[in-house]
Amino acid sequence: MIFTVEETALVSAFDHSSRSAAVMDMMAQLGLIEDAELKSQVGHLCKKLRAMNDEEFIKVDFSVYEEDEDEQMG
Repeated sequence: MIFTVEETALVSAFDHSSRSAAVMDMMAQLGLIEDAELKSQVGHLCKKLRAMNDEEFIKVDFSVYEEDEDEQMG
């Protein structure tokens, strides 16, 4: 399964230490999201994550977005 750049960046904003952690974190935060479009995107991503397996998830490179966050904070 392929993620868009936007989807990858959005997943990286949540706990993405594992596929199940990402789904659980997104579901926990979903009720707190006020923006309708963002809420829809997160809901869609949860479905997409549930449809893939752990091996597919492990292959996704989130490190690009983690480095960007470190540079912005430092």
